[in-house]
Amino acid sequence: MSAPQTPTGPLSRRTRTSDATRKAVITVLILGALAGLFFTGQFAATGTGDGDDLPDAVQRLDPPPSGEVLVQAQVGLDIDEGYDAYLQINGVEVRSAEDGLIKDLGTGQIRFQPGPETPVESLNAGTNCVLAFVWDRTEGPDSAQPVSWCFNAT
Repeated sequence: MSAPQTPTGPLSRRTRTSDATRKAVITVLILGALAGLFFTGQFAATGTGDGDDLPDAVQRLDPPPSGEVLVQAQVGLDIDEGYDAYLQINGVEVRSAEDGLIKDLGTGQIRFQPGPETPVESLNAGTNCVLAFVWDRTEGPDSAQPVSWCFNAT
């Protein structure tokens, strides 16, 4: 009986090429994801929470940027009539009443109360960031403009 032979020649080159291709694809995917995060942050409108530098459709952010709240504080924003929105809190989407999103489009208030059986049971101790997607209801959610802000919770 002879000992098994190890792959040599063209087969080992194919293995090296396959590994190099796999590494290149993974690198491109990671770089693409990082670029997406960068551009989302660059194009997201941010504000002080008092309407000074917010998009026209947004009147107020709650809690205000750099504010200090308790970990069970309500999060949201006030928007103009004819607009709608949903929230992403620390990367977790809150889109509907089933998620705990409270929408009063008559007053323009979009709110979320962290708690049991919601996607966000409590805010993080420390920094929390919200990304609100706001759109004109005649144009639909595909036209949503991001508005971002961060605050602290204790």
